[in-house]
Amino acid sequence: MKRTIYYMIIGYLLLGTGCSDWLSVNPKDKVEQKEMFSDENGFKNALIGNYIMLKDSKLYGKTLTMEFCENLAQHWKTNPQAIDGYTAAYDYKNTEVEELIEEIYGKFYNTIVNINNLLDYVDNGVLTSDMHDLIKGEALAMRAFCHLDILRLFGPIPGEQTKDRILSYVRTVSKNYHEVNTWEEYVGYLEKDLNEAEGLLKEVEEKGMNDEFFSYRQNRLNYWAVLALKARFYLWIQDKPKAAEYAGRVIANKNFRLNQGGDFAAKDNIASPEHLFSLHVYNLNDIVSGYFLNAGGVQQDQNKVKTDIFESDVTDFRPRYLWNEVTEKAGTRYILEKYKQEGMPDAGLQEVPLIRLYEMYLIAIECTDQEAKYKPLVDELVVARNISVINVATVDLKNAFVAKEYQKEFYGEGQQFFQTKRRGDKTILWTDIEGSKEVYVLPLPKSEIKFE
Repeated sequence: MKRTIYYMIIGYLLLGTGCSDWLSVNPKDKVEQKEMFSDENGFKNALIGNYIMLKDSKLYGKTLTMEFCENLAQHWKTNPQAIDGYTAAYDYKNTEVEELIEEIYGKFYNTIVNINNLLDYVDNGVLTSDMHDLIKGEALAMRAFCHLDILRLFGPIPGEQTKDRILSYVRTVSKNYHEVNTWEEYVGYLEKDLNEAEGLLKEVEEKGMNDEFFSYRQNRLNYWAVLALKARFYLWIQDKPKAAEYAGRVIANKNFRLNQGGDFAAKDNIASPEHLFSLHVYNLNDIVSGYFLNAGGVQQDQNKVKTDIFESDVTDFRPRYLWNEVTEKAGTRYILEKYKQEGMPDAGLQEVPLIRLYEMYLIAIECTDQEAKYKPLVDELVVARNISVINVATVDLKNAFVAKEYQKEFYGEGQQFFQTKRRGDKTILWTDIEGSKEVYVLPLPKSEIKFE
């Protein structure tokens, strides 16, 4: 059996393409592409178009943040006879789940091929030095961001990889088959993209640009977001020294800060001061109302959240401000109000965070076993969230604190499943299903398997 993959080029602002299309449509006429990239605005529009693609509801607009990945983490009460229940049961052979996985996979690679098309033209001499570095740096970072999440979803459990070919790291635009890479090749290409993005963005970020395009940097893969992405990447491939290094560099930048009690009291539930990279989703209020707030929206048992997650900590800001019991005709629901737009400060409105400062603290804490280094960082988190006094005097206690904090902090953001997979946890909270390769490694779409 030989696994092969090929992709189509789609229009930069086209958001509705399905997986069947990227398996059958030929690349667009090169004449059109040359015209698009004949001036600076064409490059700007292309880059922004790719960010728009990331906001698709089947990517980070909903599925990979609030919905699918949260069901994988057992975070919502589910209907055993519906797609959310099949997902929570890790029934990847269920037709609806299978179709959703294929759609996620296709959306990722559609985005990547559009990024690659931009990169094919970015060195054509149209862009000035700083604009070239900005656009190319962000595009490379976006390609790395997408490929890392493909690896986190469809790749092996870290530490259990073999020399087999697993996934394609797609760096070119072609209607021909793309090579399927080994783990070593894949992470090597990913690291190369991140290193190049870091180098290109560093000077531009430091001196800034007198251009409106250089704005809303937290909604873009800016230099600091790239450093944070590198920390996440190195932790995933189990290179803790490098993960700690990059997380530490981000923490040292005092332009970012942890959300505090006053921020929560002001209803900044999404912790906007911590955003290193977030997406501005214009219809977020509609998404949040339908999925969380309106009757019939997702919920969890109050006792589970307060006891199992927050360990009956009555001082912690998060259960006080982010969770609420609502009474409806059908009864009461305990719901997450993290994304609630009503009353949200302007800085947090319509924002879906993809990388936050809090994660950098957890990476830095996890990646050192010296109490003198990790204890001050733990203390900062304890103050920021008003956590009851905790004991991290041993490495085991420290690591337990980190594991628990991921679940407390990123509830509703699609990160918990990745943490249990990264650690290879056998026990997954709120399910009797044991963590295993069959649970943690999503199957490739059937359309990706070719027999030759």
